[in-house]
Amino acid sequence: MSNSGKVIACCARQERGMPKFPLDEVEVGKHGVVGDYHAGALGQHGSNAGKPNKRQVSVVGKELYDSLAESLQVEILPGAFGENFLVEGLGDLSELAGGDVIRIGNRVAVRVTEQNDPCSNLDYIHKGVLKACVGRRGVVGSVISTGSVRPGDEVSIEAGAMSGE
Repeated sequence: MSNSGKVIACCARQERGMPKFPLDEVEVGKHGVVGDYHAGALGQHGSNAGKPNKRQVSVVGKELYDSLAESLQVEILPGAFGENFLVEGLGDLSELAGGDVIRIGNRVAVRVTEQNDPCSNLDYIHKGVLKACVGRRGVVGSVISTGSVRPGDEVSIEAGAMSGE
């Protein structure tokens, strides 16, 4: 895994569901991407409902999409996995762990809370996607610092950066 890359797409969707939709620019507020269903101080659904939201932002590596396109012969468009940021140059993000920090653009930082487990919602893409992306669907995290992000912005990783900002 490289330590730096770039944003390929910034995505959001106001209502629950997939895909999210690519935008020319997004604003990351203190609780996630402004206007996105998953943004908020509290979780929206499942075991996270009503608890502090540890899934404010989702990041997926384009390398995963490329791998799935090759192995399953399917085109996967930005936002298809419900990610806020599709990034390239960092691998499939499977090596990231809770506490790692993803810096996006000049100001935004997201603390990784966990790997994003694949769910059956991905079946809409292809029946084999769920099984093929176990352990590498990307990561989710909480916002450390806010700002705007556009495709082409730089992305970097700080492994194990547990200190607050």
